[in-house]
Amino acid sequence: MATIVIDAGHGGSDWGITRDNRMEKADALGFAMALGGELQRRGHRVIYTRESDVFIPLNERARISNNARADLFVSIHRNGHTTATANGFENIVRPNASPREIACATSVLNRVNALGVFTNRGLKTGNFVVLNATNAPAMLVEYGFLSNVSDNQRYDQNFRRLVTATADGIEDCLGGGGTVPPPPPPPPSGGLQGTISTTSGNLNVRSAPNTGASIIGSLPNGATINILGEQNGWLRINFQGRDGWVSGGFVRIGDTGTVATTGGNLNMRASPNTTSAVLVTIPNGTRIPITGISGNFLQTFFAGRTGWVSRDFVRV
Repeated sequence: MATIVIDAGHGGSDWGITRDNRMEKADALGFAMALGGELQRRGHRVIYTRESDVFIPLNERARISNNARADLFVSIHRNGHTTATANGFENIVRPNASPREIACATSVLNRVNALGVFTNRGLKTGNFVVLNATNAPAMLVEYGFLSNVSDNQRYDQNFRRLVTATADGIEDCLGGGGTVPPPPPPPPSGGLQGTISTTSGNLNVRSAPNTGASIIGSLPNGATINILGEQNGWLRINFQGRDGWVSGGFVRIGDTGTVATTGGNLNMRASPNTTSAVLVTIPNGTRIPITGISGNFLQTFFAGRTGWVSRDFVRV
């Protein structure tokens, strides 16, 4: 069993890179928590520098790792550039990195790049406080450019694969330790994308679709989620390899889908059921916005009207 410190970059008043309503600090925290959960399931001891949207000084992050006598320190980030075309994945170590440090960073780099998700920007060096002040082998991982629309899509669509590949790279270097269970299955395909939108901090993730269910974690405002289902106003998501539920009232859906029928046009109805009035029909192959979900129906806007279509005939 190895002790691994997972550092979610930025936090609190330090937003990191931003684009539209997306913030690096939120992406970093979501990935850090998912990676930590994966490593814990594999038998490792995981310590987080932060588990919520708070600001932690850089030297304090290194101190947490040093006090824990960590075997490895991994800082999670998204890259950014003033040029919107800049893209790709890279891993960074300190300029005087040890051979073991380079080996660990290279293992993660190779595992992630083997997925073919991002352009390979390679292993780099950088004078970052969290690297230089940390005693353990340390790396700062940049999962694509948040300033690049395509990289954000790749990141969201391959989130679980990126988490698993990173954990595999860490184990290539440090070894599995203990009994290693198989990784959890990836989330079902076809999930909708949503963004956490709260006015008072993080959003609780619960074990069942009601306010009395136990809280199994939280997601920061601005975090992107993959919506797998809906029940009575609650949205089902994959949270650290297990089912979780968040209140739909605090999730903004801004996804798109393509009508995919076998018998012509798709009925758009006034309400989310098969008995309500048909407002208009949408031609097969039409790209439509998705603004809400209720059971097996998706809310959309077409021909100047808002209505509901069966999820069975929309390819997301």
